[in-house]
Amino acid sequence: MKTNLRSTILAAVVAGVSLIVGCGGVSGNTYVGANGGYTIEFQSGGKAVESLGGQKDNCTYVEDSGKSVTLTCADGKTVFTIGSKGELVPPADSMLGMMGPLTKK
Repeated sequence: MKTNLRSTILAAVVAGVSLIVGCGGVSGNTYVGANGGYTIEFQSGGKAVESLGGQKDNCTYVEDSGKSVTLTCADGKTVFTIGSKGELVPPADSMLGMMGPLTKK
């Protein structure tokens, strides 16, 4: 009986965590800078498209347990912190940092 109860609780916890992680990720979402001139479209399979003005760059990304996203493009890597409201916060010392956080479109 104890084994069945433990198995049931473990299955419920795993399902709940999977649901939270699956729904809270960046994949399938587009994030936009405050002025709308900068966007990142996160696609499945770790691919992304970064757009600045009319220029687009194909990139890759890795998400770290809902805490950060590392975007790798032709010009290098940028690590965005995932804020408490789901916004992407660029490094403060970068040019993107001057634009402020990116919000989900």
